[in-house]
Amino acid sequence: MKIECISLRKIFNSRGEETIESTIFSNNKIGVGSAPSGASVGTKEAKLVNLDKGLKNFNKIKNKFIGKFTQEEFDLLLMNHLEKIGSNLTTSLSFAFFNLNSDKFLHKVSGEIPIPMGNVIGGGAHHGKTDIQEILLLPIKAKDIFEGIKTNFSIMDELRDKYKTKFLGVNDEGALVMNFSNEEALGNVLEIAKKYKTKIGIDLAASELFNGEKYIYKNLKVSKEEQIDLMGQWIKDYKLYFIEDPFEENDVSGFRELTKRFKKKCLICGDDLFATQITRLDNELANSCIVKPNQVGTVTGALNCINKSKELKMVPVLSHRSGETCDSTISRLSLLTKIAKFGISQIRISKLNELIRLRDLLKFSGKRTKMAKL
Repeated sequence: MKIECISLRKIFNSRGEETIESTIFSNNKIGVGSAPSGASVGTKEAKLVNLDKGLKNFNKIKNKFIGKFTQEEFDLLLMNHLEKIGSNLTTSLSFAFFNLNSDKFLHKVSGEIPIPMGNVIGGGAHHGKTDIQEILLLPIKAKDIFEGIKTNFSIMDELRDKYKTKFLGVNDEGALVMNFSNEEALGNVLEIAKKYKTKIGIDLAASELFNGEKYIYKNLKVSKEEQIDLMGQWIKDYKLYFIEDPFEENDVSGFRELTKRFKKKCLICGDDLFATQITRLDNELANSCIVKPNQVGTVTGALNCINKSKELKMVPVLSHRSGETCDSTISRLSLLTKIAKFGISQIRISKLNELIRLRDLLKFSGKRTKMAKL
């Protein structure tokens, strides 16, 4: 693609924080992309730079990005300047370039649509009563993406209605804030999810609970060894099908042991552990990995992580962040994965509705569409 002009502006994300939106003009086409942000940010993620400083630095080198590029060439140039402009700018620019040519990307994908994994009860760094950051729904029996999204909404509505005296509002990700303990939340969600033939999971975001020596819960303090047993007990007691970041990002032995014990029963998923960096992927530590483009800074980096995880027979999960915009680039990228972790309600519906549109676009192009199977 030949880039003729680039325009950057500050906009707001779902938390009211400033972020970057990029517009790229090429041959009468316009590509737009904006960067999300996370509340629980791992130390291995691509470098962030103050927005004003990043914009100022980019304007000094802007002319380098005018001309003909492939996605890989454009993203490599962005990463060469990551230290000065930051991953918020590189992500929005990479998204914008990708969206110039996303129609060609759709020709390359199969007709498989990812399972929509939704956050029904929130806590931890995303705000809420539970130590568990996210209690997740996986409607693996849904016939299509529309039914999958509807199932997640139905479970959320039933949970709120059944326990209305415990409902306190919604959090950063549009998940319910319920006055439950960790175990009450898991048990109550499991009870309702069973009626809808839906699996449940969690994102513990354990780095947020670790004080350097122990994992600190509201009513419990456990050692690294005890954390392994606790996670194993939760998997057994609450039939967890997915567990993300059950240990802090450097607790390699914990990940290895839990994966050894439960890899045939549960997706043990690394987020902060891997940070979408292909050099960090290890299928002995986890059998699944989160893919967040802004963790690595570019579309190319995210695609490389997806491809490498598949080589290692790990399940890649394309994920949103807690501070989101209406940008739906990750909806398109998720067509290469089996799970799309996009939440359930509020601003995240833009990404879920885009999956419905993409299903129809693929059908119109002559491809057979089907829901992914795990």
